[in-house]
Amino acid sequence: MSEQTYPGPSQMVKIDGSKVRSLRESKGLTQLYIATVVGVTTDTISRWENKRYPSIKEENALKLAGALEVSLEHILDKEEEPSEPDEPTVITYAQPKTPQAKRILLWLLLLIAVLLLPFIWYSVKQPEPATIIAATRLLPPHIPAGQPFPVIIQVTTKQQAPFSLILKETLPEGCEPMVSAPPFTGFDIKTRNLKWITRTTGQVTTFVYLAKKLRAEPGTSHDIPLRFSGSVTLRDKKSSETIIAGSLVLPLADYHWADANLDNRIEDAEILAVYDTFSALDNVQYDWQKIDDIWSGQGYYWDDSKEEYIIRQ
Repeated sequence: MSEQTYPGPSQMVKIDGSKVRSLRESKGLTQLYIATVVGVTTDTISRWENKRYPSIKEENALKLAGALEVSLEHILDKEEEPSEPDEPTVITYAQPKTPQAKRILLWLLLLIAVLLLPFIWYSVKQPEPATIIAATRLLPPHIPAGQPFPVIIQVTTKQQAPFSLILKETLPEGCEPMVSAPPFTGFDIKTRNLKWITRTTGQVTTFVYLAKKLRAEPGTSHDIPLRFSGSVTLRDKKSSETIIAGSLVLPLADYHWADANLDNRIEDAEILAVYDTFSALDNVQYDWQKIDDIWSGQGYYWDDSKEEYIIRQ
């Protein structure tokens, strides 16, 4: 009789909340950003930092260390042995013995104040430049159920230095993701959220993914448009967040998504527009052959029973 093992309780580790808060503040990160990366609430992050929950799951500690860009050892609570108290140091200050010495000290303090004034003015009067971020989604004009379709999201910012961002895309009911570039970090089946967390060095970052609309159950509507939503969170002192704009609704129709005018043909102008507008599909090794074959043929029609396009020769 073979032994059967059962998973035990999650391993707990003890973290130093003060170190966590110090690291987060020194890097200009907000509790919202850390909570989003770890997958917990901001209230939980606050409790960790205030040592109300000194022991947490090891998997959460690893995510927390990753969000702070340090190793796990940096945030663990290492109990130090008590040391002998040092003898108090007595500091004596030389007191001016004459009025002339007092005047010299006064002039020195005035000179230091004058030299520091420009730096104080600059730090107070010059606000930190705000980070401007925008995100736009591009959808095809229509799709049939059962066929893969492309979605392109372009994130732009005026920030010059490299930065990290979190992108969340909520897929419509009945849609499932297939492949993306860069690869998505995770997909929450309950919330239908596609998630990316990535670090980018450019002012324009492009995300492209393929998804498929599953066939509707018998007796339900087949032509309800798909509605998309999403947001982008940028790593900065305010954890700037913006809603993804652009295309929000995707109609269902039994035509190829490249056939913009719904005439069962892919014409020269349409195929050129597709190759230009959806060029990011090359990043997911999209098979352009079907579009090329329809364009080269005498048209096409949608076979609902086979869930495929039939090319007329």
